Order: sequence, then structure tokens, then C-alpha cells
Amino acid sequence: MTPPDRGRRAVGPSRRAVLLGGLVLVTGCAGPDAPRTSAGISRSATDTATVSLLRHGESIASVAGILSTAVPGQGLTEAGHAQAGRAASGLVGRGFDLIVSSPLARARETADAFATATGLPVTVLDGLAEVTAGEFEGLPVSAVAEDFLAVEGRWLQGELDARIPGGESGTEFLARMDAALAAVVAAGSNALVVSHGEAIRCWIALRVPDAAEVQLAPTGLVVLRSQESGWRLVESVAAGF
Repeated sequence: MTPPDRGRRAVGPSRRAVLLGGLVLVTGCAGPDAPRTSAGISRSATDTATVSLLRHGESIASVAGILSTAVPGQGLTEAGHAQAGRAASGLVGRGFDLIVSSPLARARETADAFATATGLPVTVLDGLAEVTAGEFEGLPVSAVAEDFLAVEGRWLQGELDARIPGGESGTEFLARMDAALAAVVAAGSNALVVSHGEAIRCWIALRVPDAAEVQLAPTGLVVLRSQESGWRLVESVAAGF
């Protein structure tokens, strides 16, 4: 499946997608009964808080076709470093006041490009890590995609107690992502947050009301606005840089 055109949101009926490139695409979008609430925003947040969620650049693990979610994981490919540099150059003018990263090497290396471009330090939050692969860690994507995606699909239908074998449940995933993003909003008014394709997609599907399905290529970007009433999606650059 080809990612959506640059700047367009992926819109359409719920559907099954192929797991490719280290979890670029996932199964379907949130069903009609899934809980699309707006938890995770600090009550002290104001309407001016903006969070730009960026997927890391192309990783060694994604090119190898394996699931890699344990810290530190493998870093970026040469192409991934180039993507990170282009993203940082293209977005530096947005005036970020905070750079935050998942603890995984591929995200931290992507965030480093923004640190170089902005002069800001990188803050690492464990809660921004990729959806944990559990017993599927290190295995070929082609061998485990169906089972992995089945659990995520259940999350998006509201079955948050479903658990990836040896990994986390939907409830646990949301709790850590909610806490991390609440900390981001409390610390900065215009934050760049480097995370992962599945973590971003699943969290948005469950936490951002009325958002269309988000499928991000490496360095794909979604921009959110936090408000006391919840999160709002204001921009999507799905194809990356």
C-alpha cells in the first residue's frame, strides 16, 4: 500500500493494511464502538499548546523487515539520517520550544537532527516508545504481522484489555502515551515529539475525536492542538520528508 500524498489525510472505510517497513501500516481504523476520548491532556494546558508528532526516519530494522521495539533497538539507515535532516531543515522555522523523543535509537537519532537545527536539547520520555512487540520481538514482520495486527485491531474496536503476547495491553499503551504527552504539553507550548508509526497511529485513533486514519511514512508528521476540551488534529504530512 502506498502512503497518502503529501499533506493529505488517509480517509476511507475501515480496512486491513499490510504490515510493512517496521510497522508503517496497520489494520483498519477505529470502529464505531471504539472509545475515541480526549484523555491525556494536562488540565493546565491552554489553547496555544501545539504538539507536532513526527515518525522517525527509515530504520535499519524496517529495511531488514523485523520487529524491533525493545530499547535501544537499531538506529537509522543512511537514508533515514538524510530524511531526518530534511525534516529538521523543513520544520525548523516553526519555532519549536521543546524537542522530545522516544528512547529508541531510531527516534533519538531523528530528534538529534532537530537538536542540531534548533539548538535545543532532546528530552527523552519512555512513554513515547513504539507499541511493544512482546514475544514477536526480533521476528520477521512477514511471520507475525497477522497476529500482531489482530491485537491492535481489537484495541481500535474498544477491547483495550487485549494484550500482545508477552507485551502490553491497550490500556497500558494508552496510559503511558497519555502520561508522556501530558508531560509534553505541561513543559512546552510548541513541541516537536519524535515517536513511532504504530504508537502515533493507534494513539490518535483512540484519543483524537474526528481524526481521519493516520498512516505515516518515515518522517511523516501530524500536528495536534491541545485544548481543555481535548485534542484536535490540525495538519497531516503523511508522506514525510
